[in-house]
Amino acid sequence: MESSSRRISPLFIAALVVVAGAAFSPASAEPFAGDVPTLVWIDAAWTRNDVATTVALQGKNGLGATIDFEEIFDMNANRSTARMFGTARISPKRRYIDFGYVAIKRSGTRVIDQDIQWGDNDIQAGADLTAKFNTGFLYAAFRYDFLHLEQVRISGSAGMTWLQLSTGLSGTGTFTPVGGVETTGSFNKEGSVGAPVPMVGMNLDWALARRLVLRTYSRFFRINVSAFNGGLYESGIRLNWYFAKHFGLGLGYDRTDLKINELKVGDGNIVKANYSFSGFGLFINLAF
Repeated sequence: MESSSRRISPLFIAALVVVAGAAFSPASAEPFAGDVPTLVWIDAAWTRNDVATTVALQGKNGLGATIDFEEIFDMNANRSTARMFGTARISPKRRYIDFGYVAIKRSGTRVIDQDIQWGDNDIQAGADLTAKFNTGFLYAAFRYDFLHLEQVRISGSAGMTWLQLSTGLSGTGTFTPVGGVETTGSFNKEGSVGAPVPMVGMNLDWALARRLVLRTYSRFFRINVSAFNGGLYESGIRLNWYFAKHFGLGLGYDRTDLKINELKVGDGNIVKANYSFSGFGLFINLAF
């Protein structure tokens, strides 16, 4: 279970970023799309996502077949979740701090109708198992407008995403460890990890009309180090209408693709996964 401090940390960090952005910014915010201020922008949404998850947990002996969590464990492929994106301007023009957070927790329980291999264990059909796959992405980056016009801002960004991942199987049934004795009873095998990963990206803010803003972003990383080999790609687009100077509504689409070729999670275990979630969301927009 997550501690309360871990649950509040993304909001706490986002608040610090907003305060820091306000502290280092000029007192008056440069308007955009009419009179919409640009000191701090926050977009918060409730989104409906299509999710696809394939995972393999390899044990010390290098065994572990890939499992389709949606198919094997009857996980709901549609999942609602909250997303938050923000921007704090730190100079009169061109320089910003971006931040954001999204997390999805998923689980499914089923009596399996086929043998599966998880880590160094063969689990026989008929076992009653619960599968989980939880992810969290906390993002912060420096962004700079290399094109800064009255109606269009195009920028590049560089920063970090804190990736939190946990996956596991638990339940009861008959299983056999590699080189071990067949056992009937309870089973619990999981792995978790949290790590910072670098991200680079591109952003577009386009004032289509007074108080009407089109925003897009794309960012990615690809890294191969001793503990991790894989990549993350995120992109999104939204149309924000500010019905008042400081408040608006938006409609957007976001997509995240995580590919893990190899992730060491301790005790000699390695996670391999392909994970994606995408969907439309209704945003509440704040501008100060």
